[in-house]
Amino acid sequence: MFRQAFLSMGTDPQTSGDLSAGGYPGSVPGGCAIILLVNWRDAWRNTVHNEEELIRFVDAVGFCAINELERFPEFPNLSLAMGRREALWHAWWWKDDLHVQKRVYYTRLFAGRPGFISLGWLPAFVAANGVAADEVFLLGALPVLAKEVYRIIEARGPISSRPLKKLLSPEVRRSVTGILWELERRFIITKTDITGRELSTYSYVWDLAERWLPDAFIEADRLHRKAAVARISERLEALGVALEPKLLHSVLRWEV
Repeated sequence: MFRQAFLSMGTDPQTSGDLSAGGYPGSVPGGCAIILLVNWRDAWRNTVHNEEELIRFVDAVGFCAINELERFPEFPNLSLAMGRREALWHAWWWKDDLHVQKRVYYTRLFAGRPGFISLGWLPAFVAANGVAADEVFLLGALPVLAKEVYRIIEARGPISSRPLKKLLSPEVRRSVTGILWELERRFIITKTDITGRELSTYSYVWDLAERWLPDAFIEADRLHRKAAVARISERLEALGVALEPKLLHSVLRWEV
């Protein structure tokens, strides 16, 4: 069922990420100057076949998981837009290349699974979900082992995975993949490059997210969490996603 959500002036998310006036960046296929957002599933089913169409989709919806979230299929996802159940493998190079090129932001926020956030929406998610590293460690929200990984990236980043692992203690090295994912989910670190295209050379380069995209974090500081949560909630409703407590807690990690 189509659901009327709101009217929005069409903007280019690559050049206009300003959310302060209540405007939401994004467009639908066809590039209308004034658009009516409806249930995203009806508008974007089987429309993404290449990198440029992926960017248009992410900019239009604002954020999405890559594969469909099993418990929350109504949450925007690339699987439906691509018409592929396992979209992650088909979009493997896109997710890395487009993130490194700063055309979309790759995240593990949504239920801890891979996803994208448009650059226009990144400040809102940083404001709603991001936390200062020192605060996280002080509150004990991350394991002590994660602090060792963070301090090395803070001091030596950007640093690729292989030299990073060599600097870690054996105990931390065994858990480093999960630690990197959790720091990434919290917008503390992010991938900034890849080292090669072959299995023997393929590796990620890591740095502090705030150091890599400082403008997004400056805007997040101005926005504050309450306003950011309200805007993300409004966007979900506009896309036809019900704001159920289970979804807010499991997918967005918000306390409800």
